[in-house]
Amino acid sequence: MYRIIATLIAATLALFVMLAAPPAFAAAADLYSITGVQVDATAESATAAREQALAQGRPLAWQRLFRRLTPPAAWPRQPNLDDNALQRAIRSFEVSNERRSTTRYLGEMTYHFNQGEVVRLLRQSGIPFAETQSKPVLVVPLIGGRYDPAGAWAKAWTSPSIAQGLVPVVLPTGDAADQIILTRPDLGQLDWVALAPLVRRYGVTQIVIATATPDGNAAQLIEISQTGRQTESLAFARSNFLATADAAAVKIAEGWKNRVAVDFSQRGSLSVDVSFSSLGEWSRIRSQLVAVRSVTGVEVVGLSVAEARVELGYVGRPEQLRDTLAEQDLDLRMAGGNYTLAIGVPQPQPVPLVPR
Repeated sequence: MYRIIATLIAATLALFVMLAAPPAFAAAADLYSITGVQVDATAESATAAREQALAQGRPLAWQRLFRRLTPPAAWPRQPNLDDNALQRAIRSFEVSNERRSTTRYLGEMTYHFNQGEVVRLLRQSGIPFAETQSKPVLVVPLIGGRYDPAGAWAKAWTSPSIAQGLVPVVLPTGDAADQIILTRPDLGQLDWVALAPLVRRYGVTQIVIATATPDGNAAQLIEISQTGRQTESLAFARSNFLATADAAAVKIAEGWKNRVAVDFSQRGSLSVDVSFSSLGEWSRIRSQLVAVRSVTGVEVVGLSVAEARVELGYVGRPEQLRDTLAEQDLDLRMAGGNYTLAIGVPQPQPVPLVPR
């Protein structure tokens, strides 16, 4: 008995130490990497052309990153960074498809941004932003009601900028197990329950049926989740599969950003009862809480063998906290007037959480 109590005390102290220090940045490095930036510069020498091309690509990459992390309503407020500030914000870069002459330089750049510096800039500017990737979304690209993994429309969704964005995209493998559902003529009318085999197989929280026209100029998106479905349409005078897929991915990400983009000037706290079945599960919950950057602090005010009472500090709105915790497989809910937290698959909660 004493050994169990000592272990619980040690675990509690470890939690205080972990949360006293600044939380480690999320490991989603791809979120802060911008690929495929095309540069083309001409100058009096090859060296000068290269430097000019690199400087040309930095603001383009910064704009793409800013728009990746922020909702469209914030885009007019993008901080205008000079080249010195941009170089501080970028920790490294890579070049591919490099071509050069004595006066011209062309290449395709990948810029890796410094997450800490970007977060500082956005917080300093008072701009709400999302710094947590959602769980992957399963996209089913269709043309003429058919899914072809080798087709141009499906391949467009494998672009790194889409697959590794704020809302990562995965595609069905298209094997025999998938075909049971993918070949159904009423695929676009199926609900979440009917799509459960795909949900379980790919571990997603949303499925998007993306139907494109044969020329790639338009697409219809049917977004299906536990909470319901909605339909979006995109149409362009002149486009292609890649551009339309990119625009569709931006539209899909909008919903996630509007849900989780945090205004760091909003702060609150909740008294939460945390339940767990073992010390290992309690340790896992601690680690997952630390991984959520909108959590500003956790104070353990009571601890037993199977439950802890904590004061949870956070920034943003309580609904945003719930959604970001859900990405860590933590289910925050209000039950009987009390907040509870546990490991598990969160269930739909149409009623907003209200801080006491």
